[in-house]
Parts: sequence; structure tokens; C-alpha cells
Amino acid sequence: MINMQDFIWNSDLFKKKFKVDDLLFVEIVCPADEDAPSSSVWWHNNFFSYAIAGEMILKTLGGEYVIKAGDCFFAKKGSIISAYHRTPEDFCELRVFVPDDFIKSVFQKHRIPLLISDLNSKTDTLIPLANDDVLEVYFHSLLTYFRQFTPPSEVLLKLKFEELVINILSNTTHQPLKSFFSEICRSGRPSIREIMEANFFSNLSLDEFARLCARSLSAFKEEFKNTYHTTPGKWLLERRLEYSRYLLETSDISIDEVCALSGFENRSHFNRVFKNRYGHPPGKLTLLNKMALGKAV
Repeated sequence: MINMQDFIWNSDLFKKKFKVDDLLFVEIVCPADEDAPSSSVWWHNNFFSYAIAGEMILKTLGGEYVIKAGDCFFAKKGSIISAYHRTPEDFCELRVFVPDDFIKSVFQKHRIPLLISDLNSKTDTLIPLANDDVLEVYFHSLLTYFRQFTPPSEVLLKLKFEELVINILSNTTHQPLKSFFSEICRSGRPSIREIMEANFFSNLSLDEFARLCARSLSAFKEEFKNTYHTTPGKWLLERRLEYSRYLLETSDISIDEVCALSGFENRSHFNRVFKNRYGHPPGKLTLLNKMALGKAV
């Protein structure tokens, strides 16, 4: 898989970007004729996105979201299942990548109190932000920097991001994101369980999963085994097979799409492990489903 954050950071294809420490500000244009499943890309930090033009449909395990010009959302580190254009025009966005540590530093610097933990406040990997004038003015002020010949100073960019966090915390309509920020500050490191459950379908290497969890590979493997009482490889295979079977039983998408959305590298490997696990190839399950639906009708 492609680490889109690293690709943007190191590529000369993205002319409109600013980098400071682990913060990355970039203007991205997604051509309307280049739709592709986002299961082929991932990123190791969270990011904010502000839509400048066009419309996109974003699908996660938890839901489906329509994003249009003027909308803003926060995406947790990891990957969105798929992203497709909703209209025949290019989608343009301003994206700000930010690591957990920077969010923590803002809370500490400004002595911002944490929200009380709520076990029922778990959020999807994508958190839409309610439209308000403050956020709109903020992102348009960022856009002006991309139109200037001289890039802004690193100090100013850091202050601009602090401004974004404080704007969100001061608005009562952004409660889900405020709760998630508090969780980040409360935990020493990201939860392996939460990250794995949200990203098991991403075709990442164990090194990449370890990076996503902010652990060394050896520490990741050890903590994973203590958490799940099995190895990451065995758990990922079982979780992906369960998810692929769910897709086959509840949707009419093709086996190739199921294979990709479940995190399997290729169709032949998917067919083999599926048959070993369930006793028949995935194609038979889809055929049985169609026959059952026909009888039901």
C-alpha cells in the first residue's frame, strides 16, 4: 500500500504544501476521472480536510458521508475504505496532517481541561465537523498562504494549527472531536485494539501497522499478543475472512471488490484462504445468496 502522507511529503508533484516538524499543510486536487478505492492508500497521522470544490462520497466501516465545498471533516490515522466523486468535476481540498503529540502539546500549552471519558462516545474513523463561520474563515485564511510567493514562517504555521484546535474546543457543536482529542491526551499511546479494529481491512505490512500504532515492530507484536492472545498475522487473516464473508452475504458487489475491500492482496490468495476456512470458494457463497434471494422473491 502507498503511504499517502509520506508520498505527499516527499513528492514534487504537490507544489502547494508547507511542512513544519510533523505538520503538513497541502492543497490536493483529485481529478474526476481518477476514482480508485482508498483501500490502496493509508496515512500514519490524523488529518483535517476542508473541501474547496467538487463533491465526494466517502465510505468507512461505520458509514457513508457526502463531502461538498465548504464541508470539513477530521480523519483518524489509518485509511478510509473508499472515496468516489459524486459529481463530474475535480475535487479540491485543503488537508492538514497532524500527529497525536502535537494535539497533546496544544492541550498542555494552553492548559485545556480534558472532557470526562464517555464509554458511549466512540466515533467512526471519520468525524464530520458542523459548518460554522469560524471554521470557514479559518480555512480561507490558510488558503491565502498558498496564493503567496513567500511561504509563511514555521512559527506562524504552528500557531495557525493551535488556532484550529482552540476554535474547535470553544464550539459546543464539535463535541465528538473534542471527546476524541481528550482520549488522545489521556492515553500514553494509541490503543492497539482500537486502531486494529478500525484498519484491519487495510493491506498494510506489520511494520506499517506498528507505525500506525506508534510502536516498534517488536513492541507491537508483543502487546498485540497480550491483547488478542494470537499473532497479528493470524488475527488479521481471520478478521478479514469474517469481513469478506459479511460483504458476500449482504451485498451484490463483485468478488474482486470484496477481495480488495477486505484487505487481501490478490484474488487467488483470497480464494484459497476462503475455501480453507469455510469449505467452499467465495463464488459459491454469492451464487447461493442469489438463489436464496430468488426464492424469497
